[in-house]
Amino acid sequence: MSYNFEDIRPYNDEEYLRIVNELLEVETLQKALTFYLPDLSLGQIKNILNSFKTIQEFQSDMACRLVQSIINESVEEFTFSGVVNLDKDKSYLLMSNHRDIVLDSAFVNYCLSDKEMNTCEIAIGSNLLKKPWVKQLVRLNKSFIVKRNVPKNEMLETSKTLSAYINYALHSKKQSVWIAQREGRSKDGNDKTMPGLLKMLALNNEADLLDYIISLNIAPVSISYELDPCDSLKIPELLAKEKGEKYEKVEGEDDMHMALGMQGNKGRVHIQFTQPINESLKKLRNIKNKNELLKNVAKIIDLTIYKNYKLWDTNYIAYDLLNNTNRFADKYSEKSKGKFVAYTDEKLKEFKENTDAKRLFLSMYANPVINSLTDK
Repeated sequence: MSYNFEDIRPYNDEEYLRIVNELLEVETLQKALTFYLPDLSLGQIKNILNSFKTIQEFQSDMACRLVQSIINESVEEFTFSGVVNLDKDKSYLLMSNHRDIVLDSAFVNYCLSDKEMNTCEIAIGSNLLKKPWVKQLVRLNKSFIVKRNVPKNEMLETSKTLSAYINYALHSKKQSVWIAQREGRSKDGNDKTMPGLLKMLALNNEADLLDYIISLNIAPVSISYELDPCDSLKIPELLAKEKGEKYEKVEGEDDMHMALGMQGNKGRVHIQFTQPINESLKKLRNIKNKNELLKNVAKIIDLTIYKNYKLWDTNYIAYDLLNNTNRFADKYSEKSKGKFVAYTDEKLKEFKENTDAKRLFLSMYANPVINSLTDK
């Protein structure tokens, strides 16, 4: 069955100059570019953008300049490793935990570009693309659109089209793809792969399910932020969900999270790439039930992310504070503990003496430690 990808695909090289010049007329984008690139005039930025012939050139130069600017302004130390596990001549489904709306995929591509690897295409939800120019911008930056909030009678066909596009990108275009392990961020810091996501990936598969999943060349990526600029902003949603209440986002909430996520203090950041999990997946050959197979694939992805997740002082301190213990006292100093306690108090001042808010806040930072103990 053939699918039409026109309304979800990234732009191609032939479309680059037309789209970039349309975007350069957007005043909001002009202000953002001059804000993140203060050493360049708007005219210089326009000349640079018009000098590129391909989207890969645009990403390797201008997109990386923008990410570097974000790192310089909001990251104490940025490190990454494991890109050596990837072959330049192969395509991968880079599946990562999801903490920041914009930066997770941006950092992954920044790391790939730094090692002169081809950048990956990015899955992004349509709910984040309410402004036409934002939709243009992300499609220019190798993003394909995951349609959200579609009518029930269209959900299956929409999912099949998305599945077919990812298969096309990986196997026909030989293009690596980044996708989060779940829909939406893991706001509680508990990184879990959704088996439903894996089911979507295989919707058009007519061969053996495990063989198809192996063909995707899944290479998990662990993204670790020492601090989450949006941590306290996530508390109202976590409180509502814990009470069994439906949480309704306020107008512009996603935009606020995106802006603060980019500009706010993230402390130290580490991105860990891993080799594909195909050898581990082959050990699942005896599982015949499809749902059980997908659950076990998800578990392998989770354990790989946990094993390679860089744990910071903040994670260990939060665990000990949450559990009233000194189990990980050797992982941090009293000075760093005092600093994190002060940070927590400052972030939670609007919640006053709400013990549930504090517990959820600490859990957000402690859950990566708890998950790291999963296979021990």
